[in-house]
Amino acid sequence: MARKRKHKGDSGLLHDFANQVMTENEDGKVLFNPKGEISMSDAISELIEPFREDAPDYNSVSSLVTFACIAWNTSILPEEQRNEAFGKMVDLLPGDIEERLETLNLLSELMERKRKLFPNVSRAILEHKVTDRGGDFHIAIASTMEQKDAK
Repeated sequence: MARKRKHKGDSGLLHDFANQVMTENEDGKVLFNPKGEISMSDAISELIEPFREDAPDYNSVSSLVTFACIAWNTSILPEEQRNEAFGKMVDLLPGDIEERLETLNLLSELMERKRKLFPNVSRAILEHKVTDRGGDFHIAIASTMEQKDAK
């Protein structure tokens, strides 16, 4: 069954989010769905798809999107920085050791999915917002511009 791409109000949600992010990032190097580039909202939605069934409510979807954005940004770092960042996450994650390991496993899976699904996309995610629309959730992502010379 095909899913509808647009819902009434999506452009308003994105417009409000864009205004907020542009105010916070005055350098103006933030993109929202640039022509010819992948929609980062669609990319994050695809990244989290296998885990969505375990996220039935707003808080769990919002957390899942946050983890996906962390995994995305970590995966685009150079390998040495990526390993260092991943190591530091252990100390920053809440919960006991089992909960931390479970979260690290989720981050690892999300990072691997990013590398497989979007190996050539190096845009960093600056901000994200999840909006509960009653029947589903809208994900808005603000990212940097693509580094065309990035490897």
